[in-house]
This record gives sequence, structure tokens and C-alpha cells, in this order.
Amino acid sequence: MVVIPPEVTPVSNAWTNAVVVDPRKLRALADEISQLGDEITHLRAGRARHRRWLCTVAAMSLAASAALCLQSTRLAHKADEARHFKKVSQQVNAALGALTRSHDQILSATEQAPSVGTKSWGRRFTVTMYLPRSPAYGKDNDGFTATMLKADPEKRIIAVDPALIPYGSWVWIEGLGWYQAQDCGSAIKGFRLDVLTATEDDAMRFGKQDRFVIVVPPGSAGPSIG
Repeated sequence: MVVIPPEVTPVSNAWTNAVVVDPRKLRALADEISQLGDEITHLRAGRARHRRWLCTVAAMSLAASAALCLQSTRLAHKADEARHFKKVSQQVNAALGALTRSHDQILSATEQAPSVGTKSWGRRFTVTMYLPRSPAYGKDNDGFTATMLKADPEKRIIAVDPALIPYGSWVWIEGLGWYQAQDCGSAIKGFRLDVLTATEDDAMRFGKQDRFVIVVPPGSAGPSIG
């Protein structure tokens, strides 16, 4: 009698449990597996291309952003330069305008002066303003000029240094017009002029300024200031 161990399956029992597979189905399954492999390879290649494309787009975006930032900085710098040049241009135009007006006024004054080129003369003076009957302008400020005229601002009177500008001279002041030299002052020496004005506000607002002046001595037919 032959004893078969329990872990060993007799051949007859193995054949009774065998599964019969059609070779055609195996080949079809193998073909499907091969197709799946091709599709996986294709998808991997597409994913790699997609990654490269994304990297390219990101690099292009960064480059474009940097270019835009640089362009924006350049535009801001150009705008600042344009504003600066505009401001400088306005200042130059204002200075040229003032110079032109001053030149026109000087030409107009010289045309009115009867003896320009002979006895008349001109140069820059320091000009201030003073009031009639004001203790702040000296103890002798009693309402009359040094030539004993009534100190009336409407008569367009100025205080001069009589050693330089004789009383009775006509004096043209740039931007102010014609005045008569009819007064003097202790501080009015040399190339100084003091214009008689009506109010202290006018005098304080005017302050001390340098103006071009033309002096027409007495004996010449002075301009009309009526």
C-alpha cells in the first residue's frame, strides 16, 4: 500500500482542476498590454513636453515682467526729466519776459528823456520807500520836502543825495516810472533813492530793491507825469 503525503496533490487531482486558456485570447491580451505600454509612453512624452512648455512660458513671463519694470522705470525717469525741463523753461521764459519788459521800459524812458547821451545818465540804484509825517523816517519828517514842497505822494517825489542828483532832476525808476528829486534823507547817500509813498504797507511790502535808474538833470525839458 502506497501512502501519499497530504501536501502532495496527485496528478490526477491537478488535471481535474486545470484551466484551459485559448492561445488567441492570450495574444489579444498581450496586444492590449502592448498598446497600453505605447499609450503610457506617449503620455509620458506629452507630460515632458508640457513641462518644457510651462518652463518656457514661465521664463518668457519673467523676462516680459522684467522688461516692463525696466520700461516703467525709464518712463518715470523721462517724466521727471520732462517736468524738470518744463520748470526750467518756465523760469527762463519768465526771466526773458522780465528782461524784455525792463528793456522796453528803459528804451521808453530814454526816448522821453530830453538830454540822454549828453547830461543824462543811468545806472542801478538801491530803492526804498518812505512816508510823509512819519517819525520812523526821521525827526525832520514834518510833511514838507527839503525844497519846501508839500510831501504829497501823488506828486511823485523822491529823496536823493543832492551831491549826486541835484534837486529838480527828473528820475526814471525801472518798473515805477518818473519822479522828481525834491527831498533828501540822512540815510540816502550815494546811489540810494527813497520814494515817497502813501502807506506803511506799501513801504514794507516794497522793502529794499535794486532798480535801473535814469537821471535827467534840471534845465532839460522833463517828461510829463500828470
